[in-house]
Amino acid sequence: MSTSGDDGSRIDRVRLCALVSSQLNGLNQKPVELDSPVQFDSTVEFGSAVGVIRDGTAWVLLTDRHDRGLGPALLWATHHLASALRVFTDEYADDLARRASFFNFDIKIYDVSSNTPVLTAPNTVEIREISFADELFADFITTAGADLTREHGVLAGEVCGLEVCRVVHDELGESRLEIGVGAHDRQIFQLLHGRTASIESLRKVVHEVASKRVVNANPHPLNQLGRERLLRHLLCASPELIDAVSLEPVPPPSPRANLRDPVPCCARGISSNGDVLVAIFSIGVDPDVVTFGADARQQINPTADLIFVSPPRDAVPPIVQLAKLLYRPSRFCDVNLLDV
Repeated sequence: MSTSGDDGSRIDRVRLCALVSSQLNGLNQKPVELDSPVQFDSTVEFGSAVGVIRDGTAWVLLTDRHDRGLGPALLWATHHLASALRVFTDEYADDLARRASFFNFDIKIYDVSSNTPVLTAPNTVEIREISFADELFADFITTAGADLTREHGVLAGEVCGLEVCRVVHDELGESRLEIGVGAHDRQIFQLLHGRTASIESLRKVVHEVASKRVVNANPHPLNQLGRERLLRHLLCASPELIDAVSLEPVPPPSPRANLRDPVPCCARGISSNGDVLVAIFSIGVDPDVVTFGADARQQINPTADLIFVSPPRDAVPPIVQLAKLLYRPSRFCDVNLLDV
């Protein structure tokens, strides 16, 4: 008996066959039978994608988490010794094309949102500034003891790397500060305490979160979220642990979708030998961390040294090898700070 998941996978694999065949027809300038260029049984599912190898080229259709799909596709392609990678995606094609441009590897990204593959060129990142009205809440946040963050037009407050408040806009476009860890928690806080945030309310939240987000603390929901940002927070206070003299948080290359899903975070600083560096912090094996890091360096400082910081177990050989495909070199730094 087939399940909806099985049916979805089959549809994705059939779609990949059709897309690859359409491209091969274009290259050959003559029609070919579907079973000749691409056989359904030769397609495989991996992560949030399906793929097939044809004449040394890896063809991949992203099926979910499109914005973080290039890294897994590259890992799959290199694992199968492909010499080129072609990625089909319904979303974020221009972002993926930008990230692909940092690799010394033959990569092309196709937008298939209209079911007709369109070769996509890299885009440029739009810089969103904090509005004057939103910036007025900065003193409120810092007075309550939270650290300010300014990411992609959003002003927020963090405690040990966990967001505890954010400036949002109501239905009239008016700015207001909401307290809570994530959108759902902010809504609950409003139901219990009203829509107007007070410094005392935020101070209590700051104190509660800070007490849970310390090294060697017992597991708690407040210290299991955003662990990569907790690692960054600790290393910004002790940059010598990664051979740096200074580190400061900087925005990621793209906005976070939520606080729940683990996503790497960034810092810039100065190394002990005086070089500018960009550090990427991650917890857990992240197949897309290299593409994320390359994109971050380009936006923060294209000439900086790039360092990937994670627990030793997370810097697995395939990801380390993938970083060697970057046009500009990078290195990995093992830090066990959250495991002690």
